[in-house]
Amino acid sequence: MNNFAARPARRRVYRVLSWFCRLLCCVLLGVGIVASTVWAEDNAITVISDDNYPPYLFKDANGNTVGIVVDYWKLWEQRTGVKVTLLSTAWEQAQQQLLSGHADVIEMIFRNPEREQTYTFTPAYATVPVGIYVHESLSGLVAPGGLSGFTVGVQKGDGCIFRLKDAGVKSFRLYNNYEEIIQATLNGQVKIVCMDDYPASYYLYRMDADSQILRAFTLYQGKFHRAVKKGNTQMLNLIARGADAISPADMAALEAKWKGSPLQRGETSRQVKIVLVLIVVVALTLVLLIVMLRVAVKRKTAEIQNKREELELERLRLTDIIDATRAGTWEWNVETGQFQFNRRWAEILGYSLEELIPHNLETAKRLTHPDDWQTSMTLVARHLQGEIEFYECDIRMRHKAGHWVWIVDRGRLISRTPAGEPAMMRGTHIDITDKKQAEAAIWRQANYDSLTELPNRHYFHQQIKEALAEATATQQRLTLLLLDLDRFKEVNDSLGHRRGDELLAEVGQRIRQCVPAAATVARLGGDEFAIIVPEGLHADLHALCSQLMQDISKAYILGGERVFVTVSIGISQYPDDAVHAEEMIQHADQAMYDAKSRGRNSVRFFSLAIRDALSQRVNLARDLRTALENNELRDYYQPIVSLHDGKIVKAEALMRWQHPERGLISPALFIPVAEETGDIIAMGDWIFHQAAQRAIQWQPLMGDDFAISVNKSPVQFVEQFNLQNDWVHALRAMGVEGKRIVVEITEGLLLNPDPVVEERLLQFRDMGIQVAIDDFGTGYSSLSYLSKFDIDYLKIDQSFTRNLNAGNESYVLCEAIIVMAHKLGLKVIAEGVETALQRDLLMDIDCDYAQGFFYSPPVPADAFEQMLVQQSREAAIAR
Repeated sequence: MNNFAARPARRRVYRVLSWFCRLLCCVLLGVGIVASTVWAEDNAITVISDDNYPPYLFKDANGNTVGIVVDYWKLWEQRTGVKVTLLSTAWEQAQQQLLSGHADVIEMIFRNPEREQTYTFTPAYATVPVGIYVHESLSGLVAPGGLSGFTVGVQKGDGCIFRLKDAGVKSFRLYNNYEEIIQATLNGQVKIVCMDDYPASYYLYRMDADSQILRAFTLYQGKFHRAVKKGNTQMLNLIARGADAISPADMAALEAKWKGSPLQRGETSRQVKIVLVLIVVVALTLVLLIVMLRVAVKRKTAEIQNKREELELERLRLTDIIDATRAGTWEWNVETGQFQFNRRWAEILGYSLEELIPHNLETAKRLTHPDDWQTSMTLVARHLQGEIEFYECDIRMRHKAGHWVWIVDRGRLISRTPAGEPAMMRGTHIDITDKKQAEAAIWRQANYDSLTELPNRHYFHQQIKEALAEATATQQRLTLLLLDLDRFKEVNDSLGHRRGDELLAEVGQRIRQCVPAAATVARLGGDEFAIIVPEGLHADLHALCSQLMQDISKAYILGGERVFVTVSIGISQYPDDAVHAEEMIQHADQAMYDAKSRGRNSVRFFSLAIRDALSQRVNLARDLRTALENNELRDYYQPIVSLHDGKIVKAEALMRWQHPERGLISPALFIPVAEETGDIIAMGDWIFHQAAQRAIQWQPLMGDDFAISVNKSPVQFVEQFNLQNDWVHALRAMGVEGKRIVVEITEGLLLNPDPVVEERLLQFRDMGIQVAIDDFGTGYSSLSYLSKFDIDYLKIDQSFTRNLNAGNESYVLCEAIIVMAHKLGLKVIAEGVETALQRDLLMDIDCDYAQGFFYSPPVPADAFEQMLVQQSREAAIAR
């Protein structure tokens, strides 16, 4: 009975021992497989995933990467003998690294139809709830249908984006990791976020936010897969083989370690404990054997593996740097012609990577400007042949929107085939469109006239030098036309500078339309234009000039008014008239002024006759020297009227030249010549003596305040002092009071550092001679000099008076000058008053005096005296 009862117990022991023997055989077989694998396999794989997903993969307090995934792949590596490099990074970057070939396997990825186009997945190995979380201030969300119209915060590259889009969500805020999502929710940037429950619970607790951010509902149950790049079945089989070597018990242990599980305790027989102890001893022995084998292998491969890790880290670092520079990257397989681009490469051109498939040389050629493709490929060929160290080229590529994008394309050959042929080349694309546009704008501003859009003087000089060099090399003629508008100043004076600018722009267009496209048309400044015509572009220059004159003389509509101008053209030719650019320009300019002197609206070719005309200027200077001796100078006077009562109170003495052969010559012609020759000194003294005598003669008619203004040239001020040009001594000798004379000087004279200028101005003050600043506002205005030299009058230049209108810029400037002058105790005289409106406006701003054609042009002394007599009689009658 007892023996019979003991039999079942013995059978149980036998079964345990039998089970142990079978287990021991399996272990030994596994050890053999592992050992053979260790010695047979010399490869390695790179696994990449999100570093932001506890308890599967995350950073602990010491910065170490830990979690279920870390332990799993360590176990997988032990079971397969294949070296595993596990990289953790941002989820979006992890996907990019796999697709770009820098990783072999991606962990913890959800499967969806869109990803199936680019990945091959393993079976699911875990289920993860994906929840919708909301800020505590928001309530009422219980289902996906309520998310429509809201902005939802998600992690970049998260698979929940596709589910949210299906639920009607159109607006997303993307973040790099869950910590950024939670912080953004706390800061109020977003109210609704989508997170997987495991990492969400971890980070909400760690950031003390679980009471402020609440779980609303489950969006869906996600399933974790492992994935490889689409079509990489070899890698997929390797992963599956390693997964089969890991038992469910091993996986349960990993889950329990990191997720936690209740302890399962039960009664264990003594025999089972003994068996387990034996198993442990055997396992430890086998592990020791395996460790010894692996140490031997690792000793041989450690250097290579360490180097590979360093290179991988360096590659990731460089990738981060490139991404930070917003550069596109490309990799070209020279043998196959296939390319790999990063997403930024496509984004620069407005595309996605999928839109540019196939990624080959033909695609790059199709997008590149034809003019740049050949240049680019020539430089690439030189680099591949070793002629240049790097490849670099600025190219234009067609944007998806249709415009051209400037790219600086740089690259370098990184490997060759065993036969020495180019194998792989890598490089970058950087968008430099803004830089190119800025450079083009700066160049255009420096070389083109902003008003007419024609080349300016600077660019014209460069163009004519280049044209002369080409004409010399080809032994051809070159023609230069200089055009100057006739009486353009009258348009500016009558209609204003704005209308004048409109006229110049229209003239530029008409000139451009008349000449061949290959000819150079430039605006040299003011109303002067130039045309460079190489030989063969226009056979008949006379016909071209006639067409230019005809088109330019047609009516212009400016501000509703019909305006007409003509043009004078001067022509010089290479090699007949000049061989250098400056000489050619000078001769054309002389021919053009000769055309103006012959009545304008004409064409003149440079010739000896032009040279003769220049000699006439010499003759003018010669005749001017004897004009004073021959009594050919005349004194004219223009009244200066008080704006308070409209009466003549002063006059300005002006000089005219009555040439015995050429008649009355304008001072605009002979005054500059006189200043050049120095004759202005004697002529200025002559007009001064005439004015002093007239002041004595007319004083009884005008009263005690009457004075005559005399212009004193800067040349006269710096002339050596003597009794003949000493105006103070002359007034004393004539018995004329200093207050009868007003000396008019220019603003620039006050800045002359010559002490003679200051000395003579102080002499005038001591004598009682009044001083007026002529053409005030057009030169170097300085309040300090006004007070230093005791100035009496400011004469507002006619350029301000001419444009005077209620409230315009000239009106404001005139008013400011008058207010300033009165504050300094000065009187103001406005020159160039030609209309009643100008007079009335000047009266409105309290101007003291005015002179101009509205009152009277300059007249001879006899005529001016009659005006004074008439005014005196009218005053007597009024009394």
